[in-house]
Amino acid sequence: MGLFLGTPAFGAQTAQQTPEKCAIEAEPARVYGANPIVTYLLVAMAPEKLIGWNFPPAPQAKHVFADELMHKPIIGGWFGQGRTPNMEVLLASKPDLIVMSGAMVHAKRQAMLGKLGIPVCNLRLDTLEDYPQDLRNLGKWLGKTERGEMLAQKFEQLLQRQKRLKALLQQRNVTPKTVYYAEAPNGLATECRGSIHAETLPWAGALNPHRCPADQGKYSRYGKVEINIEQLLKYNPDAIVTQEKIFYDKVYLMPTWQGLSAIQNKQVFLAPQTPFRWLDRPPSFMRILAAQWLMQKLYPQVREVAELDTVAETQEIFQLFFQTDLSRAQAQSILQGKTL
Repeated sequence: MGLFLGTPAFGAQTAQQTPEKCAIEAEPARVYGANPIVTYLLVAMAPEKLIGWNFPPAPQAKHVFADELMHKPIIGGWFGQGRTPNMEVLLASKPDLIVMSGAMVHAKRQAMLGKLGIPVCNLRLDTLEDYPQDLRNLGKWLGKTERGEMLAQKFEQLLQRQKRLKALLQQRNVTPKTVYYAEAPNGLATECRGSIHAETLPWAGALNPHRCPADQGKYSRYGKVEINIEQLLKYNPDAIVTQEKIFYDKVYLMPTWQGLSAIQNKQVFLAPQTPFRWLDRPPSFMRILAAQWLMQKLYPQVREVAELDTVAETQEIFQLFFQTDLSRAQAQSILQGKTL
């Protein structure tokens, strides 16, 4: 599904609130996430408290999320292409708490929600390194302090591992691979270096070849941008990663792409999609596991990278964050871009 597409008509970041400044009189039972990044975090923290979705959940979530969760109402939210929530549905859902992320929702819209008399609390969720503290904050707000700490510690473990492995690649003088992130069915849309949507690439030890002029401002931060095949041929990336199965299924047959090293060397990778896209759109907490998956694809010659048990890691993440047990065969299938 092509979710979270386009350039948001917002981008102003507000200061992160601390739990002490988040004015909640009682533990909330009904919580609304203002954008998909927040909503998926609520699914991980307390799915029973989620009042509804920003968009219909991806069909591949069916055997991961409970039926009750899959059938919650569609409220909408503030995310790409100027989308806004259905305020009547939101108010009728009677949320006890609205959770924002300051990186993705403009301050004026947050102020408007505050006037409704519903507590509004703000996470950062701007980069992957924000997640441990945001998980702790969210856990405290929702009366799930222990769960928040457990998820935060796991996330910190994954972050530290990726940092160690990136440092190891540098110590071994491993040349960083350039990786083109192919979006759109024709593969000719991508993200600028530094975009929140392409953060997985540097965490995997890769270089994004597409730089955008500084004067593009939020467009370079939030993407996505179109390029032409001539520009891509100049980049000639070592590898290509995509979430577009339509593109992935035909890329090796596309005549204009045959001059690329990534095509000639069979280095095109389809990112995992279950229960929602790992790599991006929305740029969720699953990006840290996507970084491990991609690093293994890029640097199989590095023993410490090759020895990572990403199958077992996938099983653990699904159990911790989605409370779903996977067999090794199921986890392997998901890592191959398939569904359950």
